[in-house]
This record gives sequence, C-alpha cells and structure tokens, in this order.
Amino acid sequence: MSGSLSAAAPQAATLRRAKIVCTIGPKSDSPAGLDALIAAGMNVARLNFSHGTHADHFERIKNIRAAAERNRKPIAILQDLCGPKIRAGKLLSSPVEVSEGQAIALVEGEAQTEQGVLPVTYEGLAEDLNVDDRILVNDGRVVLRVTSIDPKPASGHARVRCVVEQGGPIQTKAGVFLPSRKLRIEALTEKDKQDLEFGLAQGVDYVGLSFVRQARDVEQLREICEAWGRPTPIVAKIETPGAIEDLDAIVRASDAVMVARGDLAVECSPEQVPVLQKRILAAARRHRRPVIVATEMLASMEHSTRPTRAEASDVATAIYDGADAVMLSGETANGDHPAIACEMMAKIIAMAEGSPFWAPPVDLLEAGRTSVPESIARNACDIAIEVKARVIVAFTQGGDTARLVSKGRPRVQVLAVSPIEQTRRRLALVWGIEPRQFQVPVHSEEELVNVASAFVVGEGFAAPGDRIVLVYGAPMNVRGSTNVVRVHDVR
Repeated sequence: MSGSLSAAAPQAATLRRAKIVCTIGPKSDSPAGLDALIAAGMNVARLNFSHGTHADHFERIKNIRAAAERNRKPIAILQDLCGPKIRAGKLLSSPVEVSEGQAIALVEGEAQTEQGVLPVTYEGLAEDLNVDDRILVNDGRVVLRVTSIDPKPASGHARVRCVVEQGGPIQTKAGVFLPSRKLRIEALTEKDKQDLEFGLAQGVDYVGLSFVRQARDVEQLREICEAWGRPTPIVAKIETPGAIEDLDAIVRASDAVMVARGDLAVECSPEQVPVLQKRILAAARRHRRPVIVATEMLASMEHSTRPTRAEASDVATAIYDGADAVMLSGETANGDHPAIACEMMAKIIAMAEGSPFWAPPVDLLEAGRTSVPESIARNACDIAIEVKARVIVAFTQGGDTARLVSKGRPRVQVLAVSPIEQTRRRLALVWGIEPRQFQVPVHSEEELVNVASAFVVGEGFAAPGDRIVLVYGAPMNVRGSTNVVRVHDVR
C-alpha cells in the first residue's frame, strides 16, 4: 500500500456518523454554493437526471470536483437516472382542474388534441389496463378509476374511459402512476442509457436506478456498466410494489439502496411508508448494504429557515433506525436556503447520535457463513470498545475493509486510508467512515503502524498513551485480503 496521510477534515470531536446526500440544482451549483454545502456537512452530491442537460451536469460535476479539492474533503457524486417515468402529455391549457365524478378519457400521446381527453406518454396504455384499475396523477393528488376501454379504432389509439374519484389540478408533464405490476417498459429507457454513458464517462461514483421492480433490473445495469469498462456501484431506488415483493433479491444485487418515499407513498399509500421504510432498512442490514432515506425530509425548508417539528423527528427516526445516509432534494436543489437546510440536517443527526436513545442496530453475522474479512472487521469494532481505543484505522484499496467495519457500527471514529481517490470518494457515503489519503510507499507492517500512529497524533485523533486499532491485509497491497486486526499503544 502507498502511504503518508493527508490532512484536513473534521476531527474526532465533530464526529457525525450518518452521511448527508444533497441534490444539486440551480440554487446550489455555483462554486460558492457548493463550498457552503460542504462546510454545512454534505458528503454526497446527487445529480437528478430527470432535469437538466448534459451540459448543465458537466458544469456541475466540474464544480463539485473543484469544490471538493478546495475544501480537501472527498465528495461522492450520485447520478440519479430518470427511469421509466410516465407523464401526461402537453395540455391545451395547463393546469386543468378535474372534479370528483367527472368523466375523462386517457389516450396514448404526447399532446392533447381535444378537451376531456388526457394524453399519456405510455405505449400500450389500453392493453395494460383493466376495468376498476386506479390511476394516480400528480403525485396521487388526482385519482381516476377505469370504467371501460373502447376497442382500438382502425387508426389512432383506443380510449381508456375513467371517472374522477378524487379531483384536483393536472398540469402538462404531471406524473401518471399506472398499476406497476402490469407495466412492460424496461427499467432503463433510451434516455437513461444516453445519460448513463455520459455519467460513466465523467466518472460518477454511484448510479441510482429508478423504479426498480426486480433484481434483474439491477443486474442489467451492472452488465452495461461493465461492458462499457466502467464498473460503478449501483443504488437501487425502492419505490414500487414490485420492488417490495422482490426486496431481498434487489438488495443483494445492489451496492446500496434508497428508500424513495415519494413515489413509494403514491404507489403503496402514505400510511404504509413508515412500515416499508423499516422493512427496507432491515433488509439492507441483513445483506450489509448502505441505505439512504430520502424524500421530503426537510421539505418546509425549501422556503423556511427552520424545519417543522415533524420533519426534525422524521430525520431523527431514520438515524435511530440505522440509516447510513439521509437525503435532501428540493431543499438544496431549488430551495431558498440550501446550506441552512444541510446544516440543520447535520445538527439533527448529531443530536440524535449524541442522545441516550441512540443504539444503532448491528448486522448479524451467521456462524459458518461469514468470510474472514467480515469477521476481522467485526472483531475490530468489538476490540476497540474492550480496549478503550480512541480510533480505528482501516487500510483499504477498494474500500471493502472500511465498509465491513462500518456495518459493525463502531462507537469510535473510523479513519479509512486509501491511495485511490475514487475509493475515498465512494466511502463518503458509508456510515461512520472518514476517508483519508495515503501517498508514500509503505513496505512493512511495522512501517504502516508507525505512519498511522504519527498521523492520528498529528491530526488530534489520539495522543501518546492512547490505544488505536488497526485493520489491514497481509500481504500488503492486495485488494480483498483483510485478515489482520492489531492493537497499538501510541507513543
């Protein structure tokens, strides 16, 4: 491994374990805006490819990388693909108000051609719907029920006749939610593939896959990344009933998962979301995958400088339940106070983690089915408590050692030191991990111990007389060889 550790990030006294994902948009993509978000606590910058051009995202990626360099802090970039979002077409006038009991017809199309007919951008609309199916429009604010389906005419498209069960506004490009089990569209659209090619070329650190319905969707994305020579960790967004049904397989196939509560609430109903959130978090623990809790966590802070009490409780609950990261969406992309929202998120996390009620759930390891690296990492966490160590130092090439230590939910600071910049960025998403740079060659274990000891003292993580725990692999410089845990008394 190569080593001399670089400096500069929060020290042990400011430890915050759960990470913050901030969506970058017009209100936060300037150099000054990104500096402010990093200072406020951002660890991961999310780029929402449902909006913006490749030119927009190119500038944002360039600015994020430059801000991370200026602030000497690894920042991961998460490319969030749009996915097969079904929308209303262009309306003659927008928005249009529909009332309960009103009749309305749906047809395939990109634009409205007559009053009382709603165009929907989905091929095979009439074939995939049945009488009494419910269709949700505009994030569930409008509910339609299918009453009949006209035969397909000689030319044009069949009409799906509906009655409005819950009225409200419908605007051009409003989201339309059809019963997801019946959809024939692929998880990766042509737009997604073009966006993915762009993102991989720019070196994004994670790819978020929207509207996952089965593990095969994740596997297909992974095959494409590998075929293009850019294997990249995949975040599966859990937001459909199909994903809940295939949850364990999807989590196993992914590198991380996101509880995408917005669309999940529309498809599964709002009252189910808290239960589903806990279920997804539990599945992530079983399979040792990081999990992000997202959507409307501090929604009122798009315009306010303070969250509601319910929002503060929502963030704290995610922390108590063991989330690796929590996410801000419109609050930082389009909100009036992006850095204030991020800073508030960081304060809520720190308060929850510092309370006597905080007991992060630890993944259970199955006897006989645990690898040597998993066992070593978990024992490092236990040993650190037993010997009252001040810090765990995990030496890692690809990040696996640090990720395994993280899943043991250690109560002490964890420094993950790596010579690989991409590894350090990707570890920015991982709970409890503070990534650090390793630069000068180290050829022996004793040299490694001496360098680590000097660093933790120089950076204020430990003092002479303190104990530290080291986790690494021997022989050195071999990826995936974690097999040593060592206690060292700092001199």
